[in-house]
Amino acid sequence: MNTKIAVTWAVRGFLIALILWWMIIIFGFSAADGAESSSFSDEITMKVVSIFEPEYNNFSQDKQNIIFNKISFIVRKTGHFGEYGILAVLWSLLLLSFEKIRNMKKYLIVMIPTVICLAYAITDEVHQGFVDGRSPKVMDVKIDTVGGLAGAGVIVVLWIIFRRKNEHVGKKY
Repeated sequence: MNTKIAVTWAVRGFLIALILWWMIIIFGFSAADGAESSSFSDEITMKVVSIFEPEYNNFSQDKQNIIFNKISFIVRKTGHFGEYGILAVLWSLLLLSFEKIRNMKKYLIVMIPTVICLAYAITDEVHQGFVDGRSPKVMDVKIDTVGGLAGAGVIVVLWIIFRRKNEHVGKKY
């Protein structure tokens, strides 16, 4: 086995391990009960609040609640978007490691990870339906899927730019 093939398969194995690890991380977030999940998000929300509203503690309780709730919503939904964006990035990189797939239509390199993210998001939300204090939300599946689409899209765009740049200097990937 030549070195290039061995390295390619080592990279693929590493990407598969990362994909599985990331899916377990997502599952772990979903397995947290309502109180634990809220506590984790609230902690992040307070860090974000302190950045965007340094005078937060000087506001009335009503104004603090309004600010906190708005930022909390954004933090939670950004978390969904980001989790699945990362998952799609990993899947896209794995797919791009196969020459036959690289030579296919580029939209497939975006769509396959997006569909995987959609399927995993659905199972993730169903799982949340069985967790104390949590409930499945169609909106979260949509956000997860858009995050997956964005993550895969970014990888394909970067790959196309990288490929074109290297074609100009005589290297083709």
